[in-house]
Amino acid sequence: MSANSSATPITKILDGKVALITGGASGIGESTTRLFVRHGAKVLIVDVQDDFGHSVCKDIGSDSISYIHCDVTNESNVEKAMDMAISKYGKLDIMFNNTGISSNIGSQI
Repeated sequence: MSANSSATPITKILDGKVALITGGASGIGESTTRLFVRHGAKVLIVDVQDDFGHSVCKDIGSDSISYIHCDVTNESNVEKAMDMAISKYGKLDIMFNNTGISSNIGSQI
């Protein structure tokens, strides 16, 4: 069996860790979410894309993942998300800040 085989067991390097991933419902954040869960982490997806966030949770289908709507430009939303992670999983070990924030301001260069 080759080292690249999908049957190769994965070392659970994040086993027992709890991660909050902003922007975790799509793109790089979604890929990070899936990787963290595969490596044993419990993950709270934090995003404004509710349909995508719930879809990722359903697709992974594990008690190790959950979603909360959160606008990271709103400090109380972020505090609520952190509180949820601690309440649900008992702690918070990792905060992966992946969210991109765009604005209508033109380039200043």
